[in-house]
Amino acid sequence: MRILLGVLIYVVASFLFGQNKANDDVIFQSATDWLDNKLNYVYYDEVNGKWWTNTFYINENKYVTIKHISSEKRNTANIRDKVYTIRSFQLEDINPKSLKIKEVEKTQGRIVKGKMLELRTFGFQELIHKTINNRRGSSTSYLFLSFPEVLTDSISDYAEIVRNKLEVAINASTRLYPADGNDVETIFSILTGGFESDNGKDWIGTLTQENVVKIENEKEKILYIGYDRKREQFYTVEITSEEMKTQYLTLEAKDQYRLKLGEETVMEFYSLHSFSYRNQDYFRK
Repeated sequence: MRILLGVLIYVVASFLFGQNKANDDVIFQSATDWLDNKLNYVYYDEVNGKWWTNTFYINENKYVTIKHISSEKRNTANIRDKVYTIRSFQLEDINPKSLKIKEVEKTQGRIVKGKMLELRTFGFQELIHKTINNRRGSSTSYLFLSFPEVLTDSISDYAEIVRNKLEVAINASTRLYPADGNDVETIFSILTGGFESDNGKDWIGTLTQENVVKIENEKEKILYIGYDRKREQFYTVEITSEEMKTQYLTLEAKDQYRLKLGEETVMEFYSLHSFSYRNQDYFRK
């Protein structure tokens, strides 16, 4: 019930207030305050006889630090008896659609019997950085959080609540707010890369030259989206076997970015990783 309520509040707030930075800041702060307070716990690995301490911290730049401390004793003041593994990443680099919970039937080191939350970066980029006792380790594109049975039994749907709070925080932290003066650069940075719609349709944007992106999403046509600096307008070029059609678009940058053809909204940009094209929503992979 708490999970559904949290999602409902976020959806209703987004609907009522649109792309509203003050509103999103409140939503973001509420979610991260909960994570700062609740994603700190201790559990025991009976197979290897180790205690694990998990801590979570996010700073004002939305940079996350997750620390896993292992020791043979639950309480030890001797730092030499502990191993500190720190994983850090920028919150906006995590794909909210990658947040998945899996059942763990058998303890394997830090991942103990219970539930596990998996998260990964957009495009599997190795942007999650690791250090072990201040020695730099290899960076990865994924991270696992372990929730032991004793924890999930005592707090109903604990792993689900964590997943929901992370998803809300990521979405709130990546929303777009026109007014930064970098409209063209922002839009092209969003259009470049791989996306997928809810119905499984792909969108692959490749920067072919400055301010021109080639879009691959339909076999029957080639689509280019560009920006004409002389006219100070965006445009689309659709090439089929029968014709080439160019249309100039007007940029609307009020509550959010929209590219319009007359009164029709051709594109609408929601966040750094999501947009719509002719009423079809796309999300970065």
